[in-house]
Amino acid sequence: MKFASVLILSLSAVLSACSTSKVITDYNPSSDFSAYQQYHWSEQSGADKNISPFLIENVKAALQIQLKNRLFTQAQTPENADFIVQYYLAEAAETIDRSPRIGLGFGSFGSNIGVSTSVGVPLGKDTINRNVQIIIDFLNPNDMKLSWRGSLVSELHNSDPKVNAATIEQAVTEILAQFPPSQK
Repeated sequence: MKFASVLILSLSAVLSACSTSKVITDYNPSSDFSAYQQYHWSEQSGADKNISPFLIENVKAALQIQLKNRLFTQAQTPENADFIVQYYLAEAAETIDRSPRIGLGFGSFGSNIGVSTSVGVPLGKDTINRNVQIIIDFLNPNDMKLSWRGSLVSELHNSDPKVNAATIEQAVTEILAQFPPSQK
């Protein structure tokens, strides 16, 4: 019974350490998000020069779908818009070791206190994953000041553009799920 408890606690600690990135948002509390109905695209949208143009197109397409699903319509001119949509993609490379390891453990149990040591021997190479940070801004069209921002770092697949498109769509959906912010 004690072994099962230790195993469950260890497993939950490992799983909590493997959590995914979270959406980060910020906003201007004086903005009236309930008035937002029509948007216009910012010409300042873009990405780091190392980001593929296909990823940029995927973000805009996912944004268009999400805005349409939320019943926002595209204004013909910035003057007719209630908010300006601007997005930016930034490279966020991270080295993650996902190679299998062999662990050799030594330990003893006595008086309900456990002591253990372990040596891990890697069986493969570290993997460098391509990560991209997606930043979505909503701007006030009158003064072009930021009214809302959401961002998320997502891991991209190294060789499958369809997987990347789905990853981008999911990331944009997660970001916009935080809009409008709950203003207390």
